[in-house]
Amino acid sequence: MKVLGAFGSKTQDSQLSSYLLDEHTVIDAGNLIQSLGDDFLKLENILITHAHFDHILDLPTAIDTFYSRLKKSINIFGTQEVIEIIQENIFNDKVWPDFSKIPLIDGSDSTLTFHEIKYFKEYTIGNFIIEPYPNFHTFGSSGFIINNKMVFTSDTFLCYHTWDFLNKNKNLTQLVIEVSFPSEFKRLAVMSKHLTPILLKSELESLQRDDVKIYVNHIKYEYFDKIIKELKAVGLYDKVTILDDNSVIDI
Repeated sequence: MKVLGAFGSKTQDSQLSSYLLDEHTVIDAGNLIQSLGDDFLKLENILITHAHFDHILDLPTAIDTFYSRLKKSINIFGTQEVIEIIQENIFNDKVWPDFSKIPLIDGSDSTLTFHEIKYFKEYTIGNFIIEPYPNFHTFGSSGFIINNKMVFTSDTFLCYHTWDFLNKNKNLTQLVIEVSFPSEFKRLAVMSKHLTPILLKSELESLQRDDVKIYVNHIKYEYFDKIIKELKAVGLYDKVTILDDNSVIDI
């Protein structure tokens, strides 16, 4: 997994959520154009965890940018709720053209094809086995179990599913989990369904193993230094790896 965008805010030094599983499959579309360039043309599958703008930002613009060179339909995977949000609010012929109705240049297929995925069901998508699960962030949002090795929470809140998976399945040895705000913004974190260092520390008390490699992502860059300092203060900094743009994880 190559991290194309690790953060929860876009600045000159931080990019939005995108995780390249291989050249054909990516999770979320926060940073596809700048990170991939023409390699976007190799993409076949885009998995969307939820429809917040930082996770779909480049989806409409990338389709438009590379449209004339696309040779096959781009598959978009998400829950029914996520697909409906994207179709109703982005690809609606008002905000952006509905590329699911626009054929490729050669007329062979539609430019976009939407695929509904359901919780707790395994799907073979490209070279990966993906199992979505509810992560209690937004209506219809998903975390993913990837190849029975990684729990990828995406944006999440207090979520017992994450710990149930890890405690019951010893094959799962990697966890990518978010911390968005410093703990002084607990009220904001709770209202927006995100984690803080203190909330993460509390959640990790449910993990009954010490052999899970833990990666932290989605830090709001404005609070990066404060969150790092706080992770140290609560005793988590040495137990986790902070993901950055261009980090690589061997799944």
